[in-house]
Amino acid sequence: MQFFSRYSYIWKFDKVQEAKYEQFIQPSNLTSLRLVTFITIFGMSIFLLIDFFRDVDFSVVFTTRLVVLTVASIVMWFAYKELSFNAYVFCIGVITTISFGSALITATFANMPPYYLTNLLFLMLLLSVTASGLHLRHAFYLNLICLTSFLLYAQYINKIPFYYSQYPHLFSIFIYIHIAGVVLESRKRNNFLQFNDLAEQKVLVEELNQQKNKVISILSHDIAAPMNSLSTILYLQSRGKITEQNLKTTLKELSDEFNNVSFLLHSLVRWSRSQMKEFVLDKTTVSMLDLLENKIKLFHLQLIDKDLELKVNVDQSAFVKVDEDMIRIALRNLISNAIKFAKNGTKIQLEVSKNTSNRVQVLVTNYGNPIPPDLKEKLFTYQMPSTSDTKGEKGAGLGLAISAYFVKLNGGDIYLATSEEGSTVFCMELPEEVSVE
Repeated sequence: MQFFSRYSYIWKFDKVQEAKYEQFIQPSNLTSLRLVTFITIFGMSIFLLIDFFRDVDFSVVFTTRLVVLTVASIVMWFAYKELSFNAYVFCIGVITTISFGSALITATFANMPPYYLTNLLFLMLLLSVTASGLHLRHAFYLNLICLTSFLLYAQYINKIPFYYSQYPHLFSIFIYIHIAGVVLESRKRNNFLQFNDLAEQKVLVEELNQQKNKVISILSHDIAAPMNSLSTILYLQSRGKITEQNLKTTLKELSDEFNNVSFLLHSLVRWSRSQMKEFVLDKTTVSMLDLLENKIKLFHLQLIDKDLELKVNVDQSAFVKVDEDMIRIALRNLISNAIKFAKNGTKIQLEVSKNTSNRVQVLVTNYGNPIPPDLKEKLFTYQMPSTSDTKGEKGAGLGLAISAYFVKLNGGDIYLATSEEGSTVFCMELPEEVSVE
């Protein structure tokens, strides 16, 4: 039983993977359908010529062969269309049914030699497993129907001793052919699994390259720019070419830039550590009220600068067990983005509540322009480009990707709840932790 359990995928994958497998083999399925249809048309045409010289009722033979050729030609026309997998299986079933049905009719009413029916049955058993491209289970069912039909026909309709003598041969052929079918199906499915692994590795490598390029871009621009500005100011100051008033203004702007750079470097260092092997989260139980209070203080000047009102509604009984540093970074990114893209004179809303799924929900709402549709899919990925805020300043485009990664590491989720004309709402959910008094 352990053997069959281990190799059960040869019979069928799970529903999702099976759908992917069917899509993977669709091109070869169409080729197989064309091949089987061609063999049917070619074979029936040859048999029609041979039967003309046999001592048989040619009118019956001609009629049945003509029906098979007509149906096969229609199927051949469909074989050069884009067919779904179910349609493909149906076409193979039609070809098999019409071919074997015509053989039973000619064997009964046209005085065909006995070996004709058994030889054709053997050929159909073989084609269903090898050339048709059917899954092993579909080929098995189809062949079982054909074999059972022949046995019933031989037992109750055309009781010829020759048919009885062929039972052992047909049973052994049926078993051997399907053993070969197991090998063929195993190879096809293993090829699919290997292809899937390569595709996943390719996606992973591309994602790592995007991360690397993003980090390099940040290091070369977002961090280098303030350093270059500082170097320029120091040079001008040493030459006495900058006034005291201009120096104060410039230093304030530089201070803001270096604060952002400091936070960015801290986020990158934390992110880099999390990529290392044997990394372990430093989880502690913490109140969401404490987390937010510490973060809100950092944005006091930014709120004043844009004349924004901050409304906070926090359930004081909301506790989470998380890596505090990671969640602080995620919260800071969400609040910072809300302030950056809020219109002057509007408000920022922070709401923390517990839902019925034992999750703590954090909603961050700002009032401004909606997020463009082409950027929504990239929000939490490393493909997110740098975007300008309401003051025209560009961000790194990395904050939400890092935040999403940190939140998921802590068993939570982060997503865009709504982004309509007038307001944008981001939601972060974390597993609730019962506080210990």
